[in-house]
Amino acid sequence: MKASLRFLSLVLAAASFYACGPVLYSNVGQNVPLLQEKGEFSGQVSYSASSGAWSASGIGFQGAYAVSEKVGIISSFSSLWGSDDSPDYEWEGDGTYFELGAGLFGGKQENKFLYEGFVGIGSGSIRNTSLVNRSEFMNVKYLKPFLQPSIAFSTKYFELAVTPRIAYLTYTSQDDFNFGPNPEQLNPQEYFDENHNTVVFEPGIMIRGGFPGAKLELQYNHSSLKEPLEGNSVINDDYFSIGLRFIIAGRTAPKE
Repeated sequence: MKASLRFLSLVLAAASFYACGPVLYSNVGQNVPLLQEKGEFSGQVSYSASSGAWSASGIGFQGAYAVSEKVGIISSFSSLWGSDDSPDYEWEGDGTYFELGAGLFGGKQENKFLYEGFVGIGSGSIRNTSLVNRSEFMNVKYLKPFLQPSIAFSTKYFELAVTPRIAYLTYTSQDDFNFGPNPEQLNPQEYFDENHNTVVFEPGIMIRGGFPGAKLELQYNHSSLKEPLEGNSVINDDYFSIGLRFIIAGRTAPKE
């Protein structure tokens, strides 16, 4: 029951994110195209929601292209944003994330088994502003090289994939902040001392169904990045998205 309520809260997350302190990392999901043939293009537009230190929502765009029978490229962009003047919240924020990768794919839908593996790098930024004092802020930027393997059960109308993604999180900007000391908030340096350069495990599951050329996709994944202090949340570790994926390929073209 608890898991169901948490899942529902992700789906219904408000179109913004808030916290009692600045937020320093957010999980942003995975691009799992499950390419099958040379020249195939796969694209998606989705609604995204993340949860942890705060609730966040926004939009995501994904694209993938098979440059040969075995080699593909992927790219993703996510944006989360929002604002609220409620006195219950002390901070608000917005963020963006972009990544690019390349890798191999294989398997056959006739055998109901597909696999793929990509390596790439992502770049993210998060901007936090105090609602109590607008002159106070905390901004971070980071790079995230990743290794993303996937295995999938696939039919013409349904696909299910598991992706045990591993990434290396490194912050390129960690001193862009200005706010007064508060015993209820994390000292940013404590967080960076622990997570400036760290390996994160971000497994995910994807379910996709519909027609050969267009499918509704649901995705959930979780980040292993740990909070530096108990009771002081600065991380959004859970991510959910619902989107529409389009596939342009020889197998989805109208039959003559």
